Amino acid sequence: MMRRLINWLTMLTFLFTSAGVAVFFLFFYYGRGLPDYDFLHNYEPIAVNQIQASNGQTLREFSQERRVYAPLDLIPSLVITAFLVAEDKNFFYHCGLDIQGIIRAIISNSTQGSWLSRPLGGSTITQQVAKNFLIGNERSFERKAKEAIMSLRLESALSKDRILELYLNQIYLGMGAYGVVAAALTYFNKTLDKLSIAEIAFLAAMPKAPSFYPNQKDLSRAKARRDWVIDRLQEEEILTEDEANVAKDEPLKISQGTEDKNQPDYYSEYIRQELTKHLGEDIVTQGGLTVKTTLVPALQEIAVKALKQGLIAYDRRHGWRGPIHHVDIDADNKNEWLTELQKTSSPPGLGDWSLAIVLETTPDKAKIGLKNDEIGFIPLEHLKWAKKNLPNQMIGPEITHPEDVLNPGDIIAVSHSTGEFYYLEQIPEVTGGLVALNPHTGHVVAMVGGYDFEKNQYNCAVQAKRQPGSAFKPFVYLTALEHGYTPETRVLDAPIMLKVGGKMGTYAPKNITHKFYGPTPLRSGLIHSRNVMTVRLAQQIGLRGIEKTARNFGLVEKLPHQLAMALGAAETTLLKLTAAYGMIANGGFQVPPIFIEEVMDRHNQTVYEAPTPSKTRIASARSIRHLTEMMVGVAKQGTARSLASLERPVAAKTGSTNEHKDALIVGFTPDLVAGVFVGFAKPRTLGSEETGARAALPIFKAFIAEAMKDKPVLEFKGF
Repeated sequence: MMRRLINWLTMLTFLFTSAGVAVFFLFFYYGRGLPDYDFLHNYEPIAVNQIQASNGQTLREFSQERRVYAPLDLIPSLVITAFLVAEDKNFFYHCGLDIQGIIRAIISNSTQGSWLSRPLGGSTITQQVAKNFLIGNERSFERKAKEAIMSLRLESALSKDRILELYLNQIYLGMGAYGVVAAALTYFNKTLDKLSIAEIAFLAAMPKAPSFYPNQKDLSRAKARRDWVIDRLQEEEILTEDEANVAKDEPLKISQGTEDKNQPDYYSEYIRQELTKHLGEDIVTQGGLTVKTTLVPALQEIAVKALKQGLIAYDRRHGWRGPIHHVDIDADNKNEWLTELQKTSSPPGLGDWSLAIVLETTPDKAKIGLKNDEIGFIPLEHLKWAKKNLPNQMIGPEITHPEDVLNPGDIIAVSHSTGEFYYLEQIPEVTGGLVALNPHTGHVVAMVGGYDFEKNQYNCAVQAKRQPGSAFKPFVYLTALEHGYTPETRVLDAPIMLKVGGKMGTYAPKNITHKFYGPTPLRSGLIHSRNVMTVRLAQQIGLRGIEKTARNFGLVEKLPHQLAMALGAAETTLLKLTAAYGMIANGGFQVPPIFIEEVMDRHNQTVYEAPTPSKTRIASARSIRHLTEMMVGVAKQGTARSLASLERPVAAKTGSTNEHKDALIVGFTPDLVAGVFVGFAKPRTLGSEETGARAALPIFKAFIAEAMKDKPVLEFKGF
């Protein structure tokens, strides 16, 4: 008997010793080279960058990970308890590893044969912190061993509260949200203290399958998992039976209330790019920046509206391009047409418009069906603009019947009119840009880079290098004024033939009227945009002087020494052109455009501040005064004369390029400068009559009229 006992004891000693040696070996082998975790004592997570308007309004939030960090003492106790109950109810009692949980996982994986598919892991919250911060997500025995070792080390180095705080702020909870605060905002548009019991349980249910549960089309599994968490809270006597039942009866509704702030637009995306350029990708990636911009929200709203309406107006002048899509349907079969319509994706640029399907056309209207199962009508008068778009910018005859442009089965864009009536709409192919700035500070108060950012991310305001055409002429005339010319100095407007050089032959500029006007004062030459006399003027004063002016005003670094440059053949951007006009408006001082006033880090320390403009004088007050007076004449009598109806002083100049590929206008009042560009992202003709005065000027006028509506009428200094 004694011998038997000794044998058993010897065997047990051997087994325990072997197990100890094995554990020691595993700890030694897998514990080598594990990452340092000291940084977790003062860990600062990747945080959201916030872009603000000049009035403090949040324009956009962005980061690699959407997260708002919250100390543990600011997280409601029920939120903490729900996550503990769902993920690790023994958290405060184990050493980092839940031995009972591991044994259960081993038994379950062995009996269910799930070792090779999706084995249960029995991970504790400490293990999840080790995995998320230090080890990684690789599915392997080695990773689990390292995770276990690191968990034991974390438990000895950090307090339970610190580990829990790290977990609740780092855990991924789906929909791009990291941490409980960001998840509450993403799913329910609420702060943690405003969440209901059911909403808290939903968040606690997410760690198991964060990419699977929040399925807007089928929330049944998410609800089942939420209700399981509620049951666990009841079992732990955190909730009463009545509280649990009320919570489970609460409908599960997921909102995305903060989504708009995360959607980029032309302005905020440009700011993000500028931050990366000036501060470096590392600083921007880590987040926590508060960026105060110069944007004025009211003016930005006016700019967006003016540009959109102007581009739509241009698009309508050029007729109907056809439906978005066409399907063959039985118009009397609601299920058929509704199914076809609902499975049609909204095209980029649809915006606030709706998709509809044409069901029938009669002489006075078109009958349409909408995605919400409603029936509507487009009266013939709301279709009148949709003349057929023929080749070479030609427009077909006026339509007399809806079937001239629409057929049953056409899927189209519509906007609501009144009652059951709608307008036919069309997403423009043309794009454009609008920049507005304060000429005295250089602050860019509004900037729109196209019709719709979703449709085209190409920013026409800052990326499109185009010829300014006649909008460049003021800088030719300014150079002449700096050379001693006056607005009354006459320059011959008569045919001129220039040798271009090489195989390019000769160049004979023409006036837009195809007439010549003899000796003409500079004032009239600019007001009526005389091409020939402008070239002759450039010949007289020399291209080097014009190049210096263009460079001082920030238009171009180098101007090719060809007289065609006097007519705006050198490429620049709308932003540079508008900023240059701003330097005319401020009296001839060099003030660069400014988008960002200040950037502060997460500790409210300033990491960037816009430099104070030096305001170097780059043109004499006399020359600027004469030039401004001449440009006011353009807005009263010349190509921009429709601006006279604004009944306030405006100085402006329109511009058109060869083959009418681009249309521009830039102008200013004493305190506001604006520039407008209209063209295609891939340059092609806008149409033979689409000059700056026709395509761009109405946008400029609409913007200035609304922006200055409640402002006092100020005269230009010196007049």
